[in-house]
Amino acid sequence: MSGRVLIIDDEPQMARVVERPLVAAGLEVETENQPERGLQRLREEPFDLLVTDLCMPGIDGIEVLKRARVIRPETEVVLMTAHATAGTAREALKMGAIDYLTKPFSVSTDLVPLVRNILESDAGPSNEDEPEETARAGGQAGKPKKLIGESQPMQKLASLAERVAQTSAPALLCGESGTGKEVVANLVHQKSARSSKPMLSINCAALSETLLESELFGHTRGSFTGAVKDQEGVFAAADGGTLFLDEIGEMALSIQPKLLRFLQEGEIRRVGDSSRVRRVDVRIIAATNRNLVEAVKNGSFRQDLYYRLAVVPINLPPLREHREDLGELIAHFLETVGSTAQFSEPAMQAMQRYSWPGNVRELANAVEHAVVLSTGSVLEIEDLPAAIQESETLLVGAAGPEEEETLDAIERRTILQTLQRTEYNRSQAARLLGVTRRTLGYRIRKYGLEDTIETYQGELQRNGATPLSA
Repeated sequence: MSGRVLIIDDEPQMARVVERPLVAAGLEVETENQPERGLQRLREEPFDLLVTDLCMPGIDGIEVLKRARVIRPETEVVLMTAHATAGTAREALKMGAIDYLTKPFSVSTDLVPLVRNILESDAGPSNEDEPEETARAGGQAGKPKKLIGESQPMQKLASLAERVAQTSAPALLCGESGTGKEVVANLVHQKSARSSKPMLSINCAALSETLLESELFGHTRGSFTGAVKDQEGVFAAADGGTLFLDEIGEMALSIQPKLLRFLQEGEIRRVGDSSRVRRVDVRIIAATNRNLVEAVKNGSFRQDLYYRLAVVPINLPPLREHREDLGELIAHFLETVGSTAQFSEPAMQAMQRYSWPGNVRELANAVEHAVVLSTGSVLEIEDLPAAIQESETLLVGAAGPEEEETLDAIERRTILQTLQRTEYNRSQAARLLGVTRRTLGYRIRKYGLEDTIETYQGELQRNGATPLSA
């Protein structure tokens, strides 16, 4: 077993207990007893795994986890806690932890096997031809090197990404959640002249206003509570490379002028140090699933910043607009999870008919869900997530020869298909059907479609997308 592990625990004795068996197993291990120093070490050096205590003074393990996911998204994180609850576990896993250990635990039967499983697993395609430094720094190891799909929308997207990669102009990736904006950003970086330099990423919606500004631009000691020492931000760390700003539409208005200044002047200032200016060379790729034009109109996003970011807008198509790529995508995700199973024809038809509100991300989850639940080499409809099964039951149950259908059955099927077409947006569906929103609401209740809408919205939230207004 090989790899680099960073341990953060405010109790030196506990840190040594964790360190010794990992060193004996052949790992390179570093320990830090202060969370801030540990995070600084993570900024300075790449690690394969971070093991951190949950309850620590100043910065707790959840906050360490949040910052670590920003600093080095490729580093897996395990939390150790003596106070584990179901809520704590859910929060840790939701924030990106790969697992957690409850104290007291056995270093031989719990810790070492867990670390071995993490470091020796490889669910993604090989990146042997990618420089290790680039893969680590960018946090993009395992990402596909090309867009998957031969449909016209995907070929158009691939061609545009190729052309954008040849420039250093800012790019704005637009599209629904789950369409693969991070994959496109990674491909643009890989194919650019900056590919040998770091690609770092930040989710603007995942951090508080103060923390986001600090992570972007850095800070000086004492500039805010918890700033115990000077710290460089990701702009400085990504100098010469690319910075991916995901969910840019959620960036606070107070930070937007500083980002605009960088785009105009190539200069940044650390929080708490307004007198010192630093010039950096960083290419910005931003992404959003919000309508930034509307955000500009309602005053939540600066117009001048929007035009600076949208020099090259790239629109990613939702999966429902390139269903012909489903077969190739499914084959890719089966390979990714290491399965040789195949979907049955009815299961493939069900997936072709499904509306995929969570897009490609939802498809990847559905494939993994089926593989986990299946007991054979053929994946059936029963192995798919409940939302797909429910949708298929309603569609098939409402179908059949029209001459045998009642008027209610035909109306129910039409309403369901229109709701799916509009991603269950009742206002849009009502306009397409030529009825009032109240009438549509009545028909939805009459035909028992409320559960279908709730299932859709729940699936949307689980896949990280924002539910549309019902």
